[in-house]
Amino acid sequence: MTTTEKKKGNVYISTTKGVYSFSILKRDEVKQESSKQLKETSKWMTENDLIPPPYPIDALLTLYESNPIFWKCVDQIATDVTGLGWNLQLKEDQKDNKQELDRLNTLLNRPNSEDTLRIITKQLLMDWGSIGWFGIEVMRNNKGEVANFCYVPGHTIRVHSSKEKYCQSRNNKKVWFKKFGLEKDISSKDGKKGMYEPKVRANELIFYKNFYSKSDYYGVPNAISAIGAIVGLIGLRDYNLAFFENYGIPSAIIILEGEWEKDSKKAVEEFLNKEIKGAENAHRTLVVEQPDNCKFTYKPLGVDVKEGSFKLYEQARREDILIAYSMPPERIGIRIVGKLGGNVAEEATHIYVQGVVEPLQTDLEDIINKLLSSDVYEFKFKNIDLRDYDALVARQNSQIEHGVKTPNQVCNELGLRPYPEGNKYYMASNLIEVGEAEEPLGKIEKEFLSSADDN
Repeated sequence: MTTTEKKKGNVYISTTKGVYSFSILKRDEVKQESSKQLKETSKWMTENDLIPPPYPIDALLTLYESNPIFWKCVDQIATDVTGLGWNLQLKEDQKDNKQELDRLNTLLNRPNSEDTLRIITKQLLMDWGSIGWFGIEVMRNNKGEVANFCYVPGHTIRVHSSKEKYCQSRNNKKVWFKKFGLEKDISSKDGKKGMYEPKVRANELIFYKNFYSKSDYYGVPNAISAIGAIVGLIGLRDYNLAFFENYGIPSAIIILEGEWEKDSKKAVEEFLNKEIKGAENAHRTLVVEQPDNCKFTYKPLGVDVKEGSFKLYEQARREDILIAYSMPPERIGIRIVGKLGGNVAEEATHIYVQGVVEPLQTDLEDIINKLLSSDVYEFKFKNIDLRDYDALVARQNSQIEHGVKTPNQVCNELGLRPYPEGNKYYMASNLIEVGEAEEPLGKIEKEFLSSADDN
């Protein structure tokens, strides 16, 4: 019986620089290195390796609900980013595809059975503005295509230390999601990896956060830098409420001098602190029987000074919140006399749109385009029109009269419908030639002198 020896062959690869052994190329290949940065850790990590947010969410939401400036800034940004509508545009070098367009419109016009795209995107941005992040749940059909997506309340989401999965917690119940685009499956019940049926397989989630340098996992709202201002305004509100609940009785010093009855002090104190408070007790009268050689002195403290200083304090704190969101005061219904007006207000609006609205629109467009996954069309929000329309129309009319543009070119720029006869150039008939550059008024002078001679 004979044995046959198997000899190993050598593999060679031909390159532009010559022929090399595969083993040599394999040894010398350049491998992509992974990041060596230190990752964030937390001693407060839960049993499921979920990272806690950097700030208590309930506290942020309480501040958000308690201050109208904070609330309105967030609401106005959400409205300005998403409230003007959207459209689908052809990508460069692509042709219209009715089937693809119908598919995209079906998804965008009905993202789920309950909400429209405008409602979903506004909810997302309300979370972004109030707590610093938002989440979108993504559901696929049996072809692996995105079939539905919906808003997930941001305050219920917690990020796993791996950043590859998320847990929603509500009413002592939990459900897990995997990161959008992650190929491996996890269980929606406990977040463990494996092969699962659609009923128990976790859906995908898109997690977007407002950058915060102290956390790798969560964001914070812009208002975090104005927390002191928000708390101060809430304190001012509560002070005024207490003042009116006391029916406008200011802080005061009451001095009882002389030999009063034993319980007189207590009776006066109880009446002022209990009996006179509230609108139902308005105009009640305190009757005091004053013994001989006794004196009752009531000295109110300086309310006027407090009110004046409170107004200045309120205005300064309100401006702190507006600055945090780059919000022009007029846009949320605040009129600051002598502060902003004319060109200053217009410039503030430009800064707000270019620095807040348009970046958020771009980020949301990128997210929605990932959901659509189309090679033909791209999703775009409609932008806020900041143009001075009267000045723009006057300038465009002048360009038509001087033959620079056709009427239809102007219609296109103004978003108006062109008309069949609008593709011609025109020149105003009252334009008169004035001669060469060296003698700009020569011809006019001659015509004037000639007409004078005729007369």
